[in-house]
Amino acid sequence: MPQAVMDSRLTYPESRSIPVVIARIWLLFVVIMYGFAPCAAARDVEKRPAETAVIPSQAAPAGLMPEYVHGLFLSMKGDFWGAIDSFRKVAAARPNEAAVHYSLSQAYFGLAVPDSARVHGEAAVKLDPGNTYYARYLARLSHEMQNFDRAAELYGQVSLAEPERTDIIYLQALEYLAAGKPEQALEAFSKVLRIDALNEEALSQSLLLQISLKRYDEAIVSLRQLLKKGGANESTIQLTLGDLYVLTGQGELALDTFRAMIAADPDYVPAWVSMFDYFIKGGRQADYLRELNTFLDLRRSSADTEIEVAKLYLVRAEKDSLYVEPSSRLVDGIISRHPRESRIYMLKGIYEMRHDRGRDALSTFRKALAIDGGNLVALEYMITTHLDLDENRKAFDLLAKAKSRHPRHMPKWKTIEGYALLHTGSPKRATAILETVVRVKSDKSNQDLLVQANTTLAMAYDALGRKKSCREAYARVLELDAHNTLAMNNLAYLLAEEGTKMSRALRLAENAVMLEPENGVYLDTLGWVHYRMGNYDLARQMLEKAVATGVVESEIFQHLGLAYEKLGNEQKAEEMFERSKVEKAKATKQ
Repeated sequence: MPQAVMDSRLTYPESRSIPVVIARIWLLFVVIMYGFAPCAAARDVEKRPAETAVIPSQAAPAGLMPEYVHGLFLSMKGDFWGAIDSFRKVAAARPNEAAVHYSLSQAYFGLAVPDSARVHGEAAVKLDPGNTYYARYLARLSHEMQNFDRAAELYGQVSLAEPERTDIIYLQALEYLAAGKPEQALEAFSKVLRIDALNEEALSQSLLLQISLKRYDEAIVSLRQLLKKGGANESTIQLTLGDLYVLTGQGELALDTFRAMIAADPDYVPAWVSMFDYFIKGGRQADYLRELNTFLDLRRSSADTEIEVAKLYLVRAEKDSLYVEPSSRLVDGIISRHPRESRIYMLKGIYEMRHDRGRDALSTFRKALAIDGGNLVALEYMITTHLDLDENRKAFDLLAKAKSRHPRHMPKWKTIEGYALLHTGSPKRATAILETVVRVKSDKSNQDLLVQANTTLAMAYDALGRKKSCREAYARVLELDAHNTLAMNNLAYLLAEEGTKMSRALRLAENAVMLEPENGVYLDTLGWVHYRMGNYDLARQMLEKAVATGVVESEIFQHLGLAYEKLGNEQKAEEMFERSKVEKAKATKQ
């Protein structure tokens, strides 16, 4: 379903690629070897490291060695097809030569024919399983082809032959990660650490996996090991350690960690925030207030840091009731110490407005404006708050004063006027005003304003039934702001309703949900797009998720009922249709 027009007002912040491996040729070695007995050639190759095994492990039959060397030269020059012709002639006579299959594999990879490269790479490994060079090459090739399980298997094979090579085990662990097997990856990283206890990369990777797998006790051990190493990230490591102590019920250790960090650096705000969180979640309000006052008293000269913390806590307060009172006390504490700071009054006013305390918000915005007469944002909020309180005359009177006193900002006032007219049921007049704003060429200084104007204009066009103009306005929003979820959602819904450009509608709806996965309205749109495309079970899944978010909208229940109906679940369908009727009746009464 389309998302209602959102406030234009401010919100709180909250491969390895494989190089093409060209066979290295030691020309003198080849020339000397040519003409020696086969057994001598085999012994000489075995004495060399696997990386140098670029010729057959047994000498080729008489007359074939020049052909093979010729292929190697062609491969070095980049003539891979010519090299393949030469290698095939050798392979036809000696099909069990591992090195020939290896060279064929390299040539095919040079031509970007990975399937053929893989076939010959597998043949080389099968024919000479003890050759770790071939196995490593095939592992890299498998990774490039996204066959991560096979790559991990091959690195495991190499590590059995070279058990002290921690770099090989590390690569195996990364392949397990790419394959989505965190348990196996953690086991491999742990194996690296058993050989090299201070391997920082393996420690870091192990820590991330231990936390994601909720193995917190193991993660604490890893963090302590990292702290022993020291380094630039020590504060982050200590902070994570303290948070893990909290998760494992070791509260006193957590507090000791946070306090030690604060003692070492009183300006390290994350440690303060973690300590506040511990007290708030534990219901220890007196401890929170004591430490909060200490924190605020340290920063009398500037409110910048406190305001950032206030923004964080006000966002949390909207999602978690535990933070409502602590956030309010934080804001009041900042105001008591910085009574002439307009920005904190703005934050308080926004908070009050969001919690349906419009009268309080108006008073707070007036204080912000009294401190800073040029605070145009405070004026904007006052106008929209009057609209929210259905005080339309006061809103338009204040808007007229704003236009008179600050004429240089006329595009802003026109945008707000368009919003106000749409809000009060005059979409045609809103359209006429907003169209004058969006004609302005975009630049960095007015992009946000143009996003607001085009979004409101799209809503006005929709109210007037001008669907094409509505789509075009949302498209302009996305040109200005490619991550605007409101425009993605609403444009996707329009396209779904019209049954046109359904692949684009699906892409837009999926992107909106990806960016805001808990938004019930966006989930409804994605479900409806699937329904319109005939994907009824996917539609049901998305629509059930939409209902589970707690959004109560008649349209969502109607859509879910239709999905159930298509899937043959008549009982569920009737239940949803009935809920849709009830919610529609409630909305009509309001």
